[in-house]
Formats: sequence, C-alpha cells, structure tokens
Amino acid sequence: MNLRLRRLVRTPHSEQFTLYRLDEEDVVIVGKVDLHFTDEGVFGTLLMWDEDILSWDNDRLNQFVAGLVEDMCEPSGMPESYFVEFFAPSLDTFRFFSNEEFEEEAD
Repeated sequence: MNLRLRRLVRTPHSEQFTLYRLDEEDVVIVGKVDLHFTDEGVFGTLLMWDEDILSWDNDRLNQFVAGLVEDMCEPSGMPESYFVEFFAPSLDTFRFFSNEEFEEEAD
C-alpha cells in the first residue's frame, strides 16, 4: 500500500498529519496522526478507517506505526521512545465542528 502524508498543523512540540492514497487519480483519506514531542519521547494518536489496514495483524501494524514515526520525525531521526495509540473509528459517526465556514465537498 502506497500511503502518503500531508502535514496539516505544526507547532513547536506537535504535528498533525493526514494519511492518504491516490485511487485512480483521486485522493482518498485513510487516516490521521497526531504526534506530540516531549523530553520523554514521542506520543501519538493514530486514527485509521481504511478496511485493508484494519485487517492487518499486530506485527504488520507495529511495523507500519514504527515506519510512520520514523518518517514523521525526520530529519531528527527515530526517537528513543515512542508511544502511539491506535484507533479504528467508523466514519459513520464522524462529525467535524468549527466556527469557520467550509464549502461542501462531494464524496
């Protein structure tokens, strides 16, 4: 699976990325990662809703998470310690709230 990252937000101590893939030239968002950098290590939350990824076993998910952390921590390199929580929410319950107005996007 060829996933790509797009940074959404960067602060001095955290970053937020969206994970996506190109499907027949359409961008399909498959997840989101929030990382927080501390002196004790990197702490993160990984949300994935891609059905292919949900079928992976723990070893494959562990390798995937380690690769994500390494990619997102460049150029400083792999942190000595990282802690990532993995969730697989249903998009049926997804809601987005903001005080900004956004145009509706087609599915």
